[in-house]
Amino acid sequence: MKRRSVSLLLAILMLLPAALTLADSAPVTITSEDVRGKVGDTVTVTLEIAIEPPKVGETMDSLQFELVYDSSALEFVDIQEVSQDRVSILGVQYMCAVSSGKGAVGFAAAAADGVSGSGVLFHARFKVLSAVSTMLTLKKVAYSFVTKSGTTQDRRQGGTINLGRITGQSVPTTAAPATPVTAENTQAPGSDATDEPRYPVTEVTPAPGASPTAEPTPADNDLLAYIVFGLFIVVAILICVVLTLMIVRRGRRSRMKYFEENDDMAEAQDVPEERYDEEPYDQEPYDDEPSEEDDDQPPIEIIRRIKK
Repeated sequence: MKRRSVSLLLAILMLLPAALTLADSAPVTITSEDVRGKVGDTVTVTLEIAIEPPKVGETMDSLQFELVYDSSALEFVDIQEVSQDRVSILGVQYMCAVSSGKGAVGFAAAAADGVSGSGVLFHARFKVLSAVSTMLTLKKVAYSFVTKSGTTQDRRQGGTINLGRITGQSVPTTAAPATPVTAENTQAPGSDATDEPRYPVTEVTPAPGASPTAEPTPADNDLLAYIVFGLFIVVAILICVVLTLMIVRRGRRSRMKYFEENDDMAEAQDVPEERYDEEPYDQEPYDDEPSEEDDDQPPIEIIRRIKK
């Protein structure tokens, strides 16, 4: 009898942790799987929900939480099932509200008639920003159940729920395919083709202990080309300036010479002013109309006087 009591006590103690685990199990469980994507791509994370009401006949009529993510690695895009402030959870339409901030997405849903069971909660889409692995977490999780009679029972789940990871992968850089180089046939027509090179190739081996000379890089060649081009432009500008000054100077000299020659010619052709100051020689005035005295004279005399 004593041995049976001890065995029964041991069995109760062994089953006690399992009973406590069942008692502490959350009526609402939300999970997600790991997702991978390349940097710049948009990945879809599926959140699944399992609703086990504490009492038979109860259903979940409200649910709210914050979906937290690393804003330096991910960018929230949207929730596919949300349309016009409504979302379908396990076939039941819920009124919902979604608010997005830096590193967190707020989700809240409520319905008059709740739902129970398990399935897809919604699909959230994120854009991958960097090649790192980050974990999605749920915070401030709260839900409530409603009975058939309409009585609501609030049940809250505190703490942080870790969901799946989103891993970003870097995009490999693909090099352009090399263009095959075909050897040109430089031999004269009619000659036998040989595999030997036309000119002997000598391989230069550095002396022992001597360090190989560094070949100029494309960046150095570009810099040298820029310097030479700049010097060429400067020299061209200087030449243009000098030629312009020479042309201007020669034009000035030509104009000065032209004006000096014109001044000399003008002085040679000048007429003395005294010539125009002399009094006019005596000459009888010419009258267009004949005077009365002329009327008495014969016409021949008048003509003579006119000629004089």
